Amino acid sequence: MTAFTPSDIPSSVNSLEKLIVWASTIMNDLYTDTTAIESTGNAERVCQSAPFLVTAVTPPTWRVISRTSIPLQATWRRQQKIWQFAVDIGSAAIPTEYKS
Repeated sequence: MTAFTPSDIPSSVNSLEKLIVWASTIMNDLYTDTTAIESTGNAERVCQSAPFLVTAVTPPTWRVISRTSIPLQATWRRQQKIWQFAVDIGSAAIPTEYKS
């Protein structure tokens, strides 16, 4: 488990959008070598998150594009609070630079 306390989240993270970018960036940095098999013979990184310049729109727009694969306990089905069934990926600590 990558443990945190609410006080680890910088005060500038004040929306769900910012929280998602903050958390996915941390997971991307901590678990660069961690993969999961999602289909036969296909190992994908458990978290990928990076800024991309999208040029298919005018004007071109920067976007953070993230992908996360977190295992779930088998008993998660039909449960409303799916996050309570997430299985730990690792035990790395959040780097200090993400806490301010």
